[in-house]
Amino acid sequence: MSIGAPDPKSFQGMMDAFAIVAPTAAVEIVLPAFTFGPSCTQIARIVYMNQCNPGQIMMVGAYWLQLAEKYIKAGQGLDDEVSAMDSEMWEGEDCEAFVDQSGRVTMQLFTIGAFALEVGLSLFTIAALLVVMVTAYAALATCLMAMALVYWPLQAFPLTAAAAVAVRTAAMTIAATGLGILQTLDTALTGLGNGLAAFIGGGMTGSWAVLATQGNVVNPVDMVGPTAFNMMNGLAQLALRNAAAPSGGRHVAGGLGHLFVGGQGAYNLGLNANDIAGDGDLNGAEDPRGKYGIDPGNLDFIPYVDTPEGQDEPTGTWEKPGWADDTTADWGGK
Repeated sequence: MSIGAPDPKSFQGMMDAFAIVAPTAAVEIVLPAFTFGPSCTQIARIVYMNQCNPGQIMMVGAYWLQLAEKYIKAGQGLDDEVSAMDSEMWEGEDCEAFVDQSGRVTMQLFTIGAFALEVGLSLFTIAALLVVMVTAYAALATCLMAMALVYWPLQAFPLTAAAAVAVRTAAMTIAATGLGILQTLDTALTGLGNGLAAFIGGGMTGSWAVLATQGNVVNPVDMVGPTAFNMMNGLAQLALRNAAAPSGGRHVAGGLGHLFVGGQGAYNLGLNANDIAGDGDLNGAEDPRGKYGIDPGNLDFIPYVDTPEGQDEPTGTWEKPGWADDTTADWGGK
């Protein structure tokens, strides 16, 4: 059986496109936010909060689907081999024990494959809605940026002041309409994201339970260290992101939030352009992510350790604990 997992590399072009589109929108929305007021202020917040790469999410989803396909095929292969055994050639307690254990392993393979399929499909689902969101706010930001660039020269001269007012009125109307669309998408994304998170969490709990009944017991204590570290890292970055966000109300609160939106967009444009030109390779001399393992423009100040393929020494500055990188398979003594 094949689930028809797509080739992850087929999403490379989409990933490269959105790597430019999303941060460009963050740069473009800054001037309209200062120029046209309340609706653009709220649009800037939505653009900032939804900075992402749907193409990359789909690529990761494709890897999960490929993983699911491999586990399902492995389970089917083992089941076919056991079923094809000649019962007249081998029988007795040892044969029964082997068949029983093979059945347990087959169930484990199918369970892991089912969970991987669940994760892959969930990632594709959220990515599809994010494609709509990013495309919509990018088009809106480009339109408003163009109108802001037209507005400022017109309002600078008395003879064109009336035209400037007309441009401003039109821009505010477009912004209000566009904001309503983006808010609807944002609400849908929040609901879908929460639902899929619960779906994956339930699938993980269920798969652990099934694996445990088939002899593959995972000790929860072994997961405490990595889980706590990742949660602390994620929550710290979430807090910083929310603190740096522009005002979500109807009035511009200062301007630093909007400036950070544009600055972060420009920062990511540079990083993404270098990634595309370098085929994803990080140059530590030019990119802080490669030299220090941090991403300050995206408020990630916790260094990581990454050992590139073919190298013995890791990059980054974080001294990894023993649980951070376990490359040895544990078959439970079997």
